[in-house]
Amino acid sequence: MKIYIKAVILISFFVNIIFSQSDSTNVIEERSITPTVAIRYDNFLQGLTPSSTIGILLRLDDERYTGFDTTADEVRIIAGWKWTVLGIGTKKIDVDGEEQTVGQYTFGAKYRVMDNMYTSTEYVRVDHDSVDDFIRLTVAIEF
Repeated sequence: MKIYIKAVILISFFVNIIFSQSDSTNVIEERSITPTVAIRYDNFLQGLTPSSTIGILLRLDDERYTGFDTTADEVRIIAGWKWTVLGIGTKKIDVDGEEQTVGQYTFGAKYRVMDNMYTSTEYVRVDHDSVDDFIRLTVAIEF
């Protein structure tokens, strides 16, 4: 039985190596992983209080990307196509002295200012009655 398991693992390992080597230079160019650092202005129509975020973007091709970003009180998974940005995540809020984690949904537009810098404007919906929906302005740098 152990020989059978070892054989299956070894065969699947070699098959994965063979198929992963096909045209690997294009895969590396198309699917690059990029760390990001951003300054956010949540609810910037009410005041300019900045916060910072870090994240990672994975470029699937020239038009599509996915990734995540995080701050001290929220985590978000993002997906984008051309200029659109969609996000789903969680946010920690204070409700009657208790910290709660609630859902957060975002959608908006992203504009590339330079090769490694972009700005985005997003509508943010927090899934709790005590927090109003707001608009977020972001300026980010990719490394």
